[in-house]
Amino acid sequence: MLNEIAKMVKVIVKEGKADKENLDWCNEERTDNDKDLSEKNDEIDTLNKEIQDLDTSINDPETGLKKQIQNTEKSLVENIESQKTETKDRQESNLLYQEDIKNLVAAESILKKAIRVLSAYYDKLEKQMKAEAGFLQEDPAPPDTWKGGGASGGFKGQSGKGGDAITMLKFILDETVKEETEAHGDEEDSQHSYEDSMQKLKDSEAADEKTLAGLQKTLAAKEEELVMKRKELKATIKEKVAIEAYLLKIKPGCDFITKNFEQREKNRATESTALKKATKLIKATPVYKNFKAEEKTEGFGDCKSCNKDEEHVKCKACMAETSIPGYCAGHKGTKGC
Repeated sequence: MLNEIAKMVKVIVKEGKADKENLDWCNEERTDNDKDLSEKNDEIDTLNKEIQDLDTSINDPETGLKKQIQNTEKSLVENIESQKTETKDRQESNLLYQEDIKNLVAAESILKKAIRVLSAYYDKLEKQMKAEAGFLQEDPAPPDTWKGGGASGGFKGQSGKGGDAITMLKFILDETVKEETEAHGDEEDSQHSYEDSMQKLKDSEAADEKTLAGLQKTLAAKEEELVMKRKELKATIKEKVAIEAYLLKIKPGCDFITKNFEQREKNRATESTALKKATKLIKATPVYKNFKAEEKTEGFGDCKSCNKDEEHVKCKACMAETSIPGYCAGHKGTKGC
C-alpha cells in the first residue's frame, strides 16, 4: 500500500513538472510568436507603403515615370517634325532664292547689254552730230527747216533722250544689283538662322533621347522592384497567417494551463500532503512495525544473529560470507573482533 502511495506521489511530482514545462513552453511560444506577428505586421505596413510609393512613382498621371516618358517621346516627335518642317521650308526658300538670283542675274546681264548697245549708239550719234555741227558753221544762215526739225535737230533730241534712257537703265541696274546683294544677305541670314535653329533642335533631341533612356532604365528598375515587393508582401502575409493559425492552434491548451496552473499546483500540494500524512500514520501502526521487523529478519536470511546486533562481527562476517577471524583481519576495530 505504501508503494502505491509512493507511486501516486511520484505521479503528482511528474504531473507538476509536466505542467510547469507546458506553462513555460506556452509562455515562450506565445511571446516569440507574438513578437514575430508584430514584426510581420510592421513589415506588411512598410511593404504596403513602399508599394504605394513605387506605384505612384510609376503611374502617377502627372508626375509618374510613364507620364514623363510619354511627354519626352511626344517632345521627340515634335522636335523631329520641327526639323522636317524647317528643313522643307529652308529648301523651298533656297529654291526661291536661286530662282530670284537667276532672274536678277539675267536682268543685270540684259541691262548691261542694253546699256552697252545704247551707249555705243549714242556715242556714235554724238560724233555724227559734232561733225554736222562743224559743217553747219560754214553757213551762218541755215534754212528754217534745219532749226525747226531737220535731221540735225532730230539728232540732238535723240541724243538727249538717249542719255536719259541710259541713266534710267543704269539706275535700274544699280537697283537690281542692290536687290541681288540683299537677296544674298537675306539668304545667308536665313541659312544661319536655320543652322542655329537646327543645332538647338538637335541639342534638344539629344537631351530628350538621353532623358528618355534614363527614364526607361529607371522605369524598368522600379517595375522590377515593384514586382519583388509584391512577392515579398505576399510571402509576409502568408507567414503572418501561419503565425496566427499556430497561435490559434495552441490557444486552447495554453489558455487552460495558464488559467489553471496555480490551482492545479495547490491541488497537487494538498494531495501530496495528504498522502505523506497517510504514509506517516500507516508507519505508526503496530501492524506496520511488526511487518517491517519481520521483513528485516527475513532479509538477513541465514544470518539471524544480525537481528540482535547488526554491527557485531558475527553479523558482519555472516553477511560477508566469511569467517570471523578473516573479517577481523580486514576490518580491525569491528565490534567483537
